[in-house]
Amino acid sequence: MFSLQIAYARFGKCAHILFCTMALMVSLVVCTGTLIAGKSTLDVLVADVNNEFIFLVLAVLFGSYCMVGGLGTTFYIFYFNTALTFITLSVFVLYTSFYPSEKNKPYTTMEAFYQAATCIKGPEGNFAYSYATFRTESGLIYGLVILVLATNISFTDQANWQSRIAAKPTQGVLGFLIAAYLWCIVPIVLSFSSTMAYFTVSSQNGTHLLSQEEIDNGTLFDHTNN
Repeated sequence: MFSLQIAYARFGKCAHILFCTMALMVSLVVCTGTLIAGKSTLDVLVADVNNEFIFLVLAVLFGSYCMVGGLGTTFYIFYFNTALTFITLSVFVLYTSFYPSEKNKPYTTMEAFYQAATCIKGPEGNFAYSYATFRTESGLIYGLVILVLATNISFTDQANWQSRIAAKPTQGVLGFLIAAYLWCIVPIVLSFSSTMAYFTVSSQNGTHLLSQEEIDNGTLFDHTNN
């Protein structure tokens, strides 16, 4: 709300309408992504749970603290969510790649990742058709998309503006830049760890375990059955 008022006062009606449209689209994307991610998480953690119950839990969880605590509560929720996200991500990386269990060592260590990257033929846009290279067209495109997506979502997210309006201008700008660039770490780390673990399992089995369509759809696989 605050950013929309600022855009109208500073740039006029046309910019205000454009910013409203962008803010609405970003809000829809963020809400949809949050609901889908929450649903996927509860599907994994709880057996035979229906979609209606999942969305009811999410609505009560997100709506309750906003109605009761207002803007002040969102600050504490932001701090808690951010800390929980990065702590969970750190534990995930340390547990899988640096201190894995004996069962997972052949699949998730850095040595296994490197072996798979050097053995499996990479896509056409990679240098020498190798995964062990930084000269990759698809990787460059993915990095730019993640960077643009993170900065745009942070800039047009109304929840961020509600927090930023209560801070000093310098703190708000620095917070926006740091939040946007730090958020790039989350999808990059998760995609790298998951993709390389899949390549490692496929390499040791001698063939890809999923088709390209299954990979694009995010199909899960269980290496214990192969």
